[in-house]
Amino acid sequence: MNDENTGAGGTMSSSRLAQFEEEVAKLKVTGGGANPERLGAQWGIGITILGFVIAIISWWSALDAPGDGTGTPTMLRAEIFGAIGVGLAIVGIVIWARNSLTRYLRYWIIRLVYEQREQTEQLVQALRDGK
Repeated sequence: MNDENTGAGGTMSSSRLAQFEEEVAKLKVTGGGANPERLGAQWGIGITILGFVIAIISWWSALDAPGDGTGTPTMLRAEIFGAIGVGLAIVGIVIWARNSLTRYLRYWIIRLVYEQREQTEQLVQALRDGK
């Protein structure tokens, strides 16, 4: 590999890397509180925790229901709320995963575009030098 990192390794040259880093900084991929993916991931975690709390409280409520047949409505309500809690937890996990992957994949698609541009420029230069 030479000084500009353009060898068989296929990495970006220093000028292309600097341009890539500048573009990533402009996009604010690592963004602050206004970043929708980060906010979505936080909401997903919150919904997951809320769902598990509801499920645990419902399970505890069902344990305290009388076993003589008079506690059946209480147990059914607890089971329904427990199922709702588990459902919320699953939805929260899906929201978190979606938003986390979106942030990650956005960065890598930008990097891929810049690397392909550099490879194309190298190919064009090699074809010009070959004539």
